[in-house]
Amino acid sequence: MHARVSTYHGSDADQAIEGFKSVTDALEQIDGFSHAYFMVDRNSGKALSITIWDNEDALNASVSKADALRKQATQPSGATIDSVDHYEIPLTVGAVIRA
Repeated sequence: MHARVSTYHGSDADQAIEGFKSVTDALEQIDGFSHAYFMVDRNSGKALSITIWDNEDALNASVSKADALRKQATQPSGATIDSVDHYEIPLTVGAVIRA
């Protein structure tokens, strides 16, 4: 498995959450997508998304579509995209919880 971790900063967590909800259907349609997490710190305005991919090829193939979805998701709240990084996931512990 592989992950894309993106960090954001904005002032309206509720708008950020709604922005990311608006792209979940499109995200789920990308080949090799497994699941995702979106986290916010309402006090600092920081947010984080983690998308999990079946393999490195799927992660790499999704780059341009993920870039577009990230921009679309942040537009309503005016949040900035601070970083986007890719990681290998060599170990998982516990169950995957889907909301």
